Amino acid sequence: MTKLIVFDKDGVILDLEATWLPVARAVAHYTASRIPADWAGDISGTELLTAIGVDEATGTIDSRGIFAAGSFAEMRDCWQAMLPDHMIRLDQDQQYRHDVQALVARHGRQNTVSKGDVVTPLRTLYDAGYALAVLTNDNESSARASLDDLDVHGLFCAVIGADSGFGAKPAGAGFLQCCHIAGVTPADAVMVGDTLADYGAAKAAHAGGFIAVADGFDLRPHQDIGADEVIARIDELPDLMRRRSVKAL
Repeated sequence: MTKLIVFDKDGVILDLEATWLPVARAVAHYTASRIPADWAGDISGTELLTAIGVDEATGTIDSRGIFAAGSFAEMRDCWQAMLPDHMIRLDQDQQYRHDVQALVARHGRQNTVSKGDVVTPLRTLYDAGYALAVLTNDNESSARASLDDLDVHGLFCAVIGADSGFGAKPAGAGFLQCCHIAGVTPADAVMVGDTLADYGAAKAAHAGGFIAVADGFDLRPHQDIGADEVIARIDELPDLMRRRSVKAL
């Protein structure tokens, strides 16, 4: 019987593009502006965005790209490999880190956009007795701030980010930590996500199930996910969980 529901954040609780596209654009173009003037190469902010799965021209984010499914550390590593050898180290330069944090605060904080009505289904599931947790490849502090923006932070017993000490998805350690905090076994927990990294984390932790959030069955992150495990928004989740409970009896 499912006792814990572990949610990915971006693309599941938050509208990924509406919330984070302005941040991605700002950080990419700022990063390109730090390229030394004496470099013979030519890399633009638009090309940096393309490398992490963001199409600036259309304003879309590839759910399989680094920006959607990876961590900020992976995004930095991708960009570093594209930049000149005498470029600053993006993971070490204090001014760069400070400026990026300021850009995230300016373009992201208080601009959080939910993926439809998330408050009602989350409160419904909480009131039904499910423990709720968030497992994200975003940083933990950023995730908590986004949940605060939506006034749902208090519904979650755990918020685990890529920097919380358990690694990033698709590793399963973060999922296992959510289970530990909730006091349940992985078999009594399900993952709700929209990327292959989410699915991989659930499989690695031997979760009791995976529910995909996708705009269509063909857009689910893995072919082994059945039609009855795909929803467009989490406002469909309470009904799905009721059906799963009946089936388990």
